[in-house]
Amino acid sequence: MLNLLLISLADKFDLRSIIRDDCNYILVIYGRFDLKSLKASRVDGFKSKPIIVSSESSISEIMGILKHNNAYEVFIQEGDKVSIITLREILKAADISMKVSSLMFYIPKLSPDDTVGKAAKLMNDYRLRALPIVNEGTMEGTVTAQSLCRALLSVRTFRSVKIGKMMTRKPITIDKGESVSKARSMMLNNSIDHLPVLDSGMLCGILTSNHIVLSMFPREGMERGAFVSRPSSHLDIKVSGLMDSKVLVCDPKERASSVLKRMIENEKTYYIVHHWREIQGIVTYRDFVYFLAEPEKLDIPAYIVGLPDDPFEAQLARIKFMRNAKALRKSFPKIEEIRSTIRTRDISGDRCRYEVNVLIRIAGKRYIYSQDGWELPSIFDLITDKMMRILTKKRKRWKRNIRRFP
Repeated sequence: MLNLLLISLADKFDLRSIIRDDCNYILVIYGRFDLKSLKASRVDGFKSKPIIVSSESSISEIMGILKHNNAYEVFIQEGDKVSIITLREILKAADISMKVSSLMFYIPKLSPDDTVGKAAKLMNDYRLRALPIVNEGTMEGTVTAQSLCRALLSVRTFRSVKIGKMMTRKPITIDKGESVSKARSMMLNNSIDHLPVLDSGMLCGILTSNHIVLSMFPREGMERGAFVSRPSSHLDIKVSGLMDSKVLVCDPKERASSVLKRMIENEKTYYIVHHWREIQGIVTYRDFVYFLAEPEKLDIPAYIVGLPDDPFEAQLARIKFMRNAKALRKSFPKIEEIRSTIRTRDISGDRCRYEVNVLIRIAGKRYIYSQDGWELPSIFDLITDKMMRILTKKRKRWKRNIRRFP
């Protein structure tokens, strides 16, 4: 009966994917949203049931709950405050009998009327996959990165975006001969959950925070729900002994919507963008959620002109420009203004060749950097790398001059 209903709905609404999630069937209808209306939608329409635990629970109990529910985080509500503990936070645990209260941290709350754009920005700012929805002091639900990404699949213009344009380039990697303990430190220091594993420079596996957390909990304890205080010794083994050798890979020219759909359907959280036996980048839910976030704001003038007509191309360029501008401002606080101009130099089929100029003003002086190419995100990355190198050299020279002329 359910199958007949789904087929009928698919015929009626032109459904392109039916995704099963926690015994519910989620119907993704392409063309339901445009990007602007999706970002302005209320989060109340995307809420799901949260996992709420007591602050008196032990880390070992939380690990069992996360495994049983195939979840990444749990919430703790105490009065009008909501805290969270994630798999990545559990990596910090020296003793898994310790209470949740020693690792949990307070997070922003959403009201039912808050927008998807606000939720996406907070997720990006705090590097979270879920946020609580609180109404009159009661936690009514949670909005997750995955639920927002399902909605993103319904944006018709999203189907033309290639995954290579939105991936995170130059992902942090680890050699298969390194210890799991080192991998854990890398994840914590860089606030990441995925490490591509290399063998002589070639991709051979993937290690996630989930792999490491499960290795901390003895198998017999996880299976029986036993209370265990001492972590497993798996942190001392090599990465090759814990990694997943069946890596999810895609080509940079694949459609982002196809990759995202496979992630959701297979309940995965990443794809490695791979071409000619080399890692080009990595995509996680965080990269997709960036599309939906409210614009970044800086404390200095930062603007971009000449954006492409295509809304997703424009959003990609805007995201990359503001993210890089924020990084530059953080590294060089004396920057007073950042301005970028995009010019289309050549059109070949459905591709455009761009020339990008970025102007930076520091202490009244102007510095201009230029780069051309076919992909705006990679152009901005190249310009930023160039600016970082040049400005770092100039800063060293400024410091030498200050010491020389007190």
